[in-house]
Amino acid sequence: MMLNKYKFPLLAAIAAVMLLAACEKNTLRTSETFLAEDKAYTKFYFLSPGTPAVMIKVNDIKINGSNTSGSAGVFPSNVLFPDYAATVPGGSIKMSLANTGTSNDSVVIFTGPLPTVAKKFYSVTLADTGVDRTLFTIEDTPQSLPDSGFYKIRFINALGKSPNISIIRIDSASPASVSRDTIIRNVAFKSASAYVTVPISATRAFYRYRMIVTATGQPIGNNLVPTQGTPINQRYVTLYGGGFANGTVAPFLPALYPLVYNK
Repeated sequence: MMLNKYKFPLLAAIAAVMLLAACEKNTLRTSETFLAEDKAYTKFYFLSPGTPAVMIKVNDIKINGSNTSGSAGVFPSNVLFPDYAATVPGGSIKMSLANTGTSNDSVVIFTGPLPTVAKKFYSVTLADTGVDRTLFTIEDTPQSLPDSGFYKIRFINALGKSPNISIIRIDSASPASVSRDTIIRNVAFKSASAYVTVPISATRAFYRYRMIVTATGQPIGNNLVPTQGTPINQRYVTLYGGGFANGTVAPFLPALYPLVYNK
C-alpha cells in the first residue's frame, strides 16, 4: 500500500527527467557539428584554362558526383555555403576523363599528392594550363565571426605564373570611380592573402574588386561583389583570380571569379 502512495509522484518525476534528457539531446543535435576525426576537409577550385570536365579521385576513389570543369569548376559545387568534401588526409589526387558510361579512367589529366591533415580544412586549387598544370593547397583558418555589418575576404592568386597581385576595392559599380582603397597587397602565384575585414555598404548593392599588378599598378581584371543582405554578412569568403596576367584571349584572360564561402 505504501508503494501506491508514492506511485504517481514517482512516475511524474521519472517522466520529467526523461523529458529533460530528451530536450538536452535535441539541443546537442541541433547546435553541435561532429566531424570525422580521420578525415581532412577540402574545397576544390579548378582554374586551369582549357581543361575539360574531370572526375576527381582521392586514393583512386571518385568523390565528385557529376564531373567538375577543370577550367572554372568548384567542388562541392554550392559556393554560397561553406561545404567541404571529406577526404583521406595525405592521400593522392587524380583528375581524369572517364570511359563513356563508367567511372574508369580514359585519359588522366593530372595526378599528384594531396597534402592535407586530418580535422583541418583546405582550399585546393588547380591552375596554369594543360601544358603545365599545377595543384596547390592552402589551409582555411577562419576564426571568430566578424560583427554584423562586416565580412572577411581574402584573395587566392591562381593566375598562371603571374607577378605579385594586389586587390583594389572600388566603392562603386563603375571601375572609373575615384573612391577606392587597396585592401590586399602583393600576393604571389599559388598564395593567399590573410582575411581582411570589409564593411557591408549601406548604400550600394555591390563593390567592385579589381586586380592590379603590384609592381606597375596595371589593372588586369575586375568583378562585382554583392555587399548587402544576409548572404555575405558576418561571413568568411575567398576571391579567386585565374587565367593569365598577360592573357589577351579567352580562356586565358585574367579574371576574378565568384566568391567562395569558407565560413
